[in-house]
Amino acid sequence: MSDLTAPAHRAQTAAVLAEIRARGLLLLQDRALANAVRILAGETVAGSWWTHPEANRMYAILEVVTEHPDVLVTKLIAGKLTFVDRALWPSVLAVATAREPWQLAGLSAPARRLLATLDEAQTIEPAGAGAKELELRLLAHATSVHTPSGKHVTRLEPWSVWATRTKCGRATNLADAKRRLAAAVAGIGGREAQLPFAAQVSRRG
Repeated sequence: MSDLTAPAHRAQTAAVLAEIRARGLLLLQDRALANAVRILAGETVAGSWWTHPEANRMYAILEVVTEHPDVLVTKLIAGKLTFVDRALWPSVLAVATAREPWQLAGLSAPARRLLATLDEAQTIEPAGAGAKELELRLLAHATSVHTPSGKHVTRLEPWSVWATRTKCGRATNLADAKRRLAAAVAGIGGREAQLPFAAQVSRRG
């Protein structure tokens, strides 16, 4: 079990949090874009980072990062887990709650039923069929929950519930919100087309 009170572990946790704060966002893992695993491993990790000799240590630190009050974890860039700093939360919230065509067009029947249930139920756990679609289209805030039985299940909640809990306001200008997110993605070496709202447009084009 990793000792997160050790100076080296505290320093690495602080390094990841500082990078998220400075850049606005950071991927969990990626071959090319700035990411947390590279910071913790000191190198680019090919394949699953769970194969790394220091995987348990990295997991413990990443759990602390995930639970930090100024960090949002969502699948924002290229469908991958992304750490987002509080400064960009209003932009994410504006995009996520817009209910634009890229979010709704072509949703499967299970996803549509799940979305309708979520709008009424507020929180669904375990989420079941359609959950991944809602998460990737930013139609719901998703978290992985460790159950008493030892399983990991997906919990979905409306962004409005998340926003109330975290005291996050929504950016008033959707176009500006998209531009801020695109600029942040460029800042870590990525492209606007890797954001879900731009990716859908690219595929149609």
